Amino acid sequence: MGVPGEAANGGRSLSALSRRPVAATLTLLLVTVFAYLYLPLPAPNVSPPTADDCVELHLYSNGYHSDIGAPASIFPEDHPLRRMYPEAESFLIGWGDQAFYLSDGADLWLGLDALIPPSPSVFHIAYNAAPSSAYLGPNDDSGIAVSREGAARFVAFVDRFLVLDAQGNPIRTSDGKVVGRSAFLRSRGSFHLLQVCNQWMARALRAAGVNVNARAAWLAGPLIRQVRKVQPTSCAALTDASRASHAQAGR
Repeated sequence: MGVPGEAANGGRSLSALSRRPVAATLTLLLVTVFAYLYLPLPAPNVSPPTADDCVELHLYSNGYHSDIGAPASIFPEDHPLRRMYPEAESFLIGWGDQAFYLSDGADLWLGLDALIPPSPSVFHIAYNAAPSSAYLGPNDDSGIAVSREGAARFVAFVDRFLVLDAQGNPIRTSDGKVVGRSAFLRSRGSFHLLQVCNQWMARALRAAGVNVNARAAWLAGPLIRQVRKVQPTSCAALTDASRASHAQAGR
């Protein structure tokens, strides 16, 4: 005949033991996710910008979504985007979930559906970045100085996602958000929780040599703060710093 107190204590002990593997599994999962998101990666192996080797990109944002502005001149003359908008001095490049990007952004469920499961993506391309960025609403404009090597690698990154037809032209899916001067284009790659628009932008910047953490860049605001910490904000700033250094050396 068992003792009630012992049976009860034994039951509690078994229950505690059964909870330990669950707690350990959850702890390991959290540590793994944290490590994936926040452990530093090696800096991009790309030449940094200098006063004599500088191209200026721009990151436009409304705090949630970001687009990259890039000079048209960094793209080859026969590039599909330059053929599409031959008079463009610059391009405003966005990337995101096809269904949500085409919407007005007010449908929360459509946004959640974009994250899980993976869904098709599109580019949003507008010409002349600064005026076209107004479609974002009140926005932040952050200059980003990169080298010519970095600019070429940025173009190569865009090209990896751009889908072309048999004639080598971008595949237009619909008109864009900037009336008369933009279009949605078919893109490779799925949109999902670990590849949202700002993470894509961060990876494009890493391709250009900007040492940002793309994995945790879900929102534009934190991405912009990262960029400002690690990268010169303009080619003019590099030129001014170079002149000041030469003046100091000449004293």
